[in-house]
Amino acid sequence: MARPVKLGLDYFPIDTHVLKDIKIRRLMKKHKTPGVLLYFMLLCDIYESSFYVQVDQDYLFDLSDQLDIEDEEVKTMLDYMVEIGLFDAGLWKQSILTSKAIQERYIAAKGRYLNERKLEKQYLLVPVTAVKEEMAANTSVNAEETLISAAETPVQTVESAQSKEKDSKENESIFIIERESGAPARENDQSLLKDQWDQWKMDLLNDGDWCNLLIRISGKGTSLLENAYDAMRYFDDFNLLRALGDTVRTRKEYQSRFIAWWRHNHWETDMQILAGSKTAAIPQVRINKPAARKSRYEEMMQVAEEAKLLTQQMFENHGFGYSFTNGIETASDYTV
Repeated sequence: MARPVKLGLDYFPIDTHVLKDIKIRRLMKKHKTPGVLLYFMLLCDIYESSFYVQVDQDYLFDLSDQLDIEDEEVKTMLDYMVEIGLFDAGLWKQSILTSKAIQERYIAAKGRYLNERKLEKQYLLVPVTAVKEEMAANTSVNAEETLISAAETPVQTVESAQSKEKDSKENESIFIIERESGAPARENDQSLLKDQWDQWKMDLLNDGDWCNLLIRISGKGTSLLENAYDAMRYFDDFNLLRALGDTVRTRKEYQSRFIAWWRHNHWETDMQILAGSKTAAIPQVRINKPAARKSRYEEMMQVAEEAKLLTQQMFENHGFGYSFTNGIETASDYTV
């Protein structure tokens, strides 16, 4: 299916003290620079795909070719990395390289965009729910610290507090007027809306039933899904420019209005046309006019001319003693 949520990461975090880690120092001491370089190559390959990598003969060859060393030496380095705890020993028996630390960083990096249904749970070493709860707890602590910090800040004067309250009421009134009049939402409100819409995009593109419905309604096949995410982005811009953000407040409203909007645009997949920077080409229809019909008199004259030519050929080819010269019949001396 086109445009699914990407399982891998575009980048991953590295601790600033990684080279001081006892495991990395042991690896560096035993296998020098090639060993450390191989470890970081493995991390890049793991996070690019998801949270693990499967090692087979082709992958061993690829690693050895990049490092310009033998396959056996790469295998020895991998075994040592497992031995010192850089990778999980149990999964290495299945030729799988991963670890608890790698998986925790992966889940934290994906955050709310983590697609649990696509995770291969047989290789998981950490409970996803527990990691998410820990992330939520840390977020909650940070929020509480922010609130406490704000509460500890004293109000300078009564007049300042009254002024802020007055400004707040004025801003609230303006916000209500904008909502009721259909005026564009404020910048902060638009930002919140776009964040919510971004989440709905991911949810919908990972909803198999919704994707099948989109394919069935459009009649364009699965290739349509390759452009669905980009089309949704232009749908967002359309809503904001037309001040329709307030009318798209639920996922149900978002998906139904998006389908109606894309159908109205004839399921266009050229993003320049959806953006309005390019005009769709109008097919040219060429109509061949029928030839003008001849009059009955012209038809009779044409038939007579054809009959005259046919008769001339018959007489001249068979030598009946007649010839036609300038339309005048003449007889020849036909003697034996």
